[in-house]
Amino acid sequence: MAARAVSPKKAKVAAPVSRAGADEVTKKALLDATAEILAERTNLEFSQAEVGARSGMSAALVQYHFGSKHGLLAALLEYSSTHYVEQINGLADMAMPAADKLRLHVRGIVTTYTKTPYLDRLLHHLIENSEEAEARRISDFYVGRVIEFYRRLIDQGVAEGVFRPVDPVHLYFILVGTGDHLVARRRLLEPIVGSTGFDSSFARAFGDELFTMVFSGVRRPDGASS
Repeated sequence: MAARAVSPKKAKVAAPVSRAGADEVTKKALLDATAEILAERTNLEFSQAEVGARSGMSAALVQYHFGSKHGLLAALLEYSSTHYVEQINGLADMAMPAADKLRLHVRGIVTTYTKTPYLDRLLHHLIENSEEAEARRISDFYVGRVIEFYRRLIDQGVAEGVFRPVDPVHLYFILVGTGDHLVARRRLLEPIVGSTGFDSSFARAFGDELFTMVFSGVRRPDGASS
C-alpha cells in the first residue's frame, strides 16, 4: 500500500498592517530619532533632514505627519512625557504614606531628566513659541498638574502629621529646578566625573540623596503642634 502523503504545514501569514498602524510606526520612528538627536545636544537645533537620516526615512515624512518642526516638537513633548504624567496621576491616588510617595516621585524626576534631558527645554520652547491658548494648555497640563500633585502630597503629609505646610510652588521650583540644573550642568561636569558618571547608578544614588534633603526640609519638626 502506498504511503499517504503528509500535507506540509501551512505557513503562517502575517496579518496585514493597516494604513493607520503603519503611520503610527512611522511617527514613532521619527519621534524616537528626534529624541535621540536632542538628547545629545544642549539646545533644540536640528533639521528635518537629520531626523530623516537618523530614522532611515525620508525627511518629507516629518512634514507629512507633523506639519512642521513646531508640530514635531509638540508631538515629542506629549510622547516623551506621557509616562511621567501618568506616574504622577497614579501616585497621587495610591494608598501609600506621603513620605513614600515623595521618595518615588523624586526618583522618578531624576530618572526622567537623565533619560530625556531635553524635556524642560522643550517645554519652555513650546510655551514661548505657541499661540496664547495653546501655551496656556501646555502650561496647565504639564506644569499645573505637577503643582496640583505637590499640593495633594503636602496636604496628605500634613494630615498624617509628617510634613509641615509647604507652598507647592516652592516644592515645584526645588525639585523640577534641580532636575533642570542637573541636565544643564551635565556637560560642564563630564570632564571631571566622566560621561559614565551620569549612568543609572548615579540616577539612583542622586535620587535617594535628593529625597533625603527634601524630606528633611518638608518634615514637621519633632514636637511641633499638629
